[in-house]
Amino acid sequence: MMWRSAFGLLVLAGFAGCTTPYRPPVFVQGAPPFPGLVGLVEASGQRPVDVILVHGMCTHSERWAHEAIDRLMQAVDSNYRRPEAPAARSNAAPATRIVPVERTESLAGGRVHFTALVWSPLTTPLKRQLAYDATGEPTDCSAPGECKPRRAKLNGRLKDGLMNDCLADALVYQGDSRAAIQREMVEAIGQVLETSQARAQRTSLPPGPLVLVSESLGSKLAFDALSELLERERTAVKPKVYGVDRLALVFMGANQLPILGLADQDIDAIGGLHATAVEANARAPAPDALQRLLRQVKDEKQRQVVRVPGPPAPAGITGIHLVAFTDPNDLLSYRLQSSRYAGPDVSVADVLVSNDPTYLGLLERPDTAHKGYAQNPDVASLIACGNPRSLTCR
Repeated sequence: MMWRSAFGLLVLAGFAGCTTPYRPPVFVQGAPPFPGLVGLVEASGQRPVDVILVHGMCTHSERWAHEAIDRLMQAVDSNYRRPEAPAARSNAAPATRIVPVERTESLAGGRVHFTALVWSPLTTPLKRQLAYDATGEPTDCSAPGECKPRRAKLNGRLKDGLMNDCLADALVYQGDSRAAIQREMVEAIGQVLETSQARAQRTSLPPGPLVLVSESLGSKLAFDALSELLERERTAVKPKVYGVDRLALVFMGANQLPILGLADQDIDAIGGLHATAVEANARAPAPDALQRLLRQVKDEKQRQVVRVPGPPAPAGITGIHLVAFTDPNDLLSYRLQSSRYAGPDVSVADVLVSNDPTYLGLLERPDTAHKGYAQNPDVASLIACGNPRSLTCR
C-alpha cells in the first residue's frame, strides 16, 4: 500500500508541476509585427486572398484539412461554425496522389480561397514496409508465430507514430522518391495557382496576395515546389504565369529546414572531413529551400517591374512576412534564424509556443510537442489575427 501512496503523490506532484512556459507565446527579440489573414484581407480590397495549407510529416486526411480551416475561422470569430458538412468528393484524386481540399470563406469583408493539400498518401506505400514493427498485444517472441515485443506504452506510441509514421516521411523525401514527390507537389500547387489566375481573369480583378501555412516537412515540400514553378516561368518558351511572386505571408510550424538542409550539402564544401569547428563555421552553409525561394521571388518581382508594371501592392502590406512557430521542446524543430532570411523586403518573426504541458520541468511529450501546432489556439490566433491582434477578431 505504501508504494501505491507514493505513486499517487508522485502523480499529483506531476500535475501540480505542469507548466506551459510559452503560453501565451513569446516573440523572440527583434521579431517585427506582422499581419494575419484578417489584416491581409482588409488591405487587399476586393481582391480575394489565396491560402495554401500544407501538412507536415505523419499520415493526414481530409478531416485534417477542414479542421485546420475551421480553427483559423474560429480564431477570428469564436461563434463561427462551418455552414454545412462538406459534400462528398466526386472527383477525388487516386490514393497515390495529393488530395486538394478547397473552401471559400467570407472574412473581414473580403473572400479567402483556402486549399489544403493532403500529400501523405504519396508515402503510404513505402511506410507499409514498417507495419510488421507496429506495437501490439505482446507475444512470446521465442516461440513460433508473430513476434510482438513488449513495449512501454509511451515508447510504443512514439515508435508507431513519431518514428514509423512521421520521421519515415522525411527519410522518404530526402531519398530516391524525392523527385517523384516533388513532381506531384509542383503539379498540385501549380493547379491551385492556375485556378487563382483564371478566377481573377473572370472577375477582371488582379489576383490577390498568396499565403502559405505549412508545417514540418511540408514547408520544404512547398518551398521546393514553388521554386520549381518560378523556374518554369523563367525558362519555359511559352511559360505559364503562376503568380508565385504574390507571396505575402508564410507561416511555418516546426521548422525543419536546418536539419533537412544537411542532406543537401556536401561536407567538402565546409572544408572536408578534417575541417575544424572554427573552419566549418567560417563557411556559410549552402542556401536552403526557403533562401532559394526568397531569392527567386525577388528576381521575379524585378523582372515583372521591367516587363509589365503591375498593380500597386495593397496598402500597408509590402514584401514577405515570415513567421515561424517553435515549441522549444519539439525535438524535430528549429528556430528560423532571422539573419539567414531577413532583408529589405523580407521580415522574420520567431515565435515560441507551448503545444503541451511540461511535467515537473522534465518532459513534454515528444509526439504532441511536434504534432501539436495545428491544435494550438495561440498559433491559430496569430495566423488569423496577426501581431498586434486585429480588432476585427473577437
